[in-house]
Amino acid sequence: MKVVIIGGGIAGLAMGLLLRKENWEVVINERSSSMVNQGHAFLMSEDGLSILNAFTDAQNHELQKQNVNLFSLKRPDGDEEIRIKLDGWHCMKRVDLIAYLNSFFTAETLKMGRVFSHFLFENKLAIAAVFQNGDIEYGDLFIGADGSNSKVRESLFGKVHFTPIAVHEIVGISKKRAITDPEKVLFQKYQSKTKGLSFGFIPASCDESVWFMQYDVTLATGKEGDSPETLRHFCFEMLQEFPDEVRNVLEANDFSSTYIWKTRDFDTLPSFHKENVVLIGDAAHLALPFTSAGTTNALLDAQTLTNALTTSDSITVAFKKYYHERHKDLTNHLEQGRALKKSFLDPKKYSEQGYVLPLVSDKDKKKPVQKPITITYFTDPICSTCWVIQPVLRKLQLVYGDYIDIQYHMGGLLPSWKNYDRGIIKNPIDAAKHWEEISKEYQVILDGDIWIEDPLDSSYPPSIAFKAAQLQSNDKAVSLLRRLQEMIFIEKKNISKWPEIEIAALNCGLNSALLLKDINGKGLDLFNEDLAYAKQLQVTTFPTILFSIGNELKTTISGLQPYEKFEQVIQEAIPNVVKSNKEISALSLFQRFNNMTENEYAFITDTTIEESTVILNDLHNDGLIEKYDSKNGMVWIYVTKPKNKTSSPCV
Repeated sequence: MKVVIIGGGIAGLAMGLLLRKENWEVVINERSSSMVNQGHAFLMSEDGLSILNAFTDAQNHELQKQNVNLFSLKRPDGDEEIRIKLDGWHCMKRVDLIAYLNSFFTAETLKMGRVFSHFLFENKLAIAAVFQNGDIEYGDLFIGADGSNSKVRESLFGKVHFTPIAVHEIVGISKKRAITDPEKVLFQKYQSKTKGLSFGFIPASCDESVWFMQYDVTLATGKEGDSPETLRHFCFEMLQEFPDEVRNVLEANDFSSTYIWKTRDFDTLPSFHKENVVLIGDAAHLALPFTSAGTTNALLDAQTLTNALTTSDSITVAFKKYYHERHKDLTNHLEQGRALKKSFLDPKKYSEQGYVLPLVSDKDKKKPVQKPITITYFTDPICSTCWVIQPVLRKLQLVYGDYIDIQYHMGGLLPSWKNYDRGIIKNPIDAAKHWEEISKEYQVILDGDIWIEDPLDSSYPPSIAFKAAQLQSNDKAVSLLRRLQEMIFIEKKNISKWPEIEIAALNCGLNSALLLKDINGKGLDLFNEDLAYAKQLQVTTFPTILFSIGNELKTTISGLQPYEKFEQVIQEAIPNVVKSNKEISALSLFQRFNNMTENEYAFITDTTIEESTVILNDLHNDGLIEKYDSKNGMVWIYVTKPKNKTSSPCV
């Protein structure tokens, strides 16, 4: 079967490569007579990059990309509203990606200078694409990948109704050195709080940044002009209230290659195909640029359509499957783009919170499930007994997760060392000795040297950070608590210090800028409410765990108790309780819990230490988990992403 692709941009080239890997005959037709450098650069998610990586072959084609691992949104006065970690995001120059994709084709398979005119039909099926220069390309299946102004789309469905242009975006490439710290490659955005105006820049390489200025068209009134110098003056005038960092980026920009993008979109089409002609990329759907989704969506279109074509009995079935699989996500991105535009144009009324980079997945956006047993758990980030009991809580969640809802409350174990007197511990040296004793008695990794090398003054800062994190996401707050515990008990990090808390917060997907504000505001209030609640219930031991059904308290467990005690309470509360019998692989356990020791893995899976060691070593040899050799034992850590070849570090 011969496939004729109309459009030699990213969508068309990727589609052609994917079909060629399946041994389909492909001819791509591009309207430009040569490769053009329009579009400058864009963000690419891990989903899109994984598709591109599949094209690498024996010719050792190299894809140029720059990882971007942090996003920051600030106000023009420097006030930071958002700081989040980006996982698997990269910036690519469009010319580099087009050159990379072009390198896989010859003049016979990628034909330049062909502007689409119309189709020739026979029995309602397209049999050939006709181009304005008189060329005719016959084929069996035709794919329209000719962009937002698609002539193929128009020939199938007529003209679409574009939304009015309310936002312009000026885009350029600046030669200002983009990266100062290779470990913290930052996508920085400044956005006005009073009007629709923003400026952002993203490292495209060690020495270049792609930048953009988005603005409400009513602010411009034709001042952009029609020359590079006029455009330069316009940008500086619009951004005069923005910091020097912004002006420095503009100073290093060549405005002769800078262009204005008039942003618009259209409603999701009722179908992406007609007979044997189908659309992909911007030809099929168009979202506003706020979503950073355009290029990734084009690649996902190509992958989804290829899978549908190679697994379906007919192209009609394949086209319907392709539309069904892509329709929901594409419509969501369309709506997200419109919501972002709405908040951008009226920042006094709408907040940016929750509408930054919608492709950053948020697993917490799920409907809560009512569970019969509520476990009220009083804990503290530095409580050694709360650390020892972690395997018990993890196993309970695996076996009885459908029945229990754990609600976390902070107990305030260490206000300060002034007049502190809790049992045998009266100072940091006592805490160090106690932790070493606990480590030996319960065979748990627990390093008391933190109390000698860098003792915490109080457990309140990480406790308040947890409560502040709950305002963003309860699940992420629980992840933060666990990560803070790992940092102090295993890695000897002083988690009362903000830099350590911020590192943990970013790794857990939290907005650290908002977290810091809430630590000094709402989070502190919630922490004080927890202290009052603990006092009301006369909680003085940690952990203290209350089991309730509805509003009725059933049982209270204080201190370290065996797993069987917890199981007995659950079974007595719900006599017909059914244990989860799902078989969970070793790898899936690490995907859920991130790290475990041999003892913890053995306890959770009911295996011997010897059996666990063999399993963990096998996972390590396969490159699926890593080792962390602590003073008191080995920690096995899940490898979240395989190690890929990365760009050269900036020096």
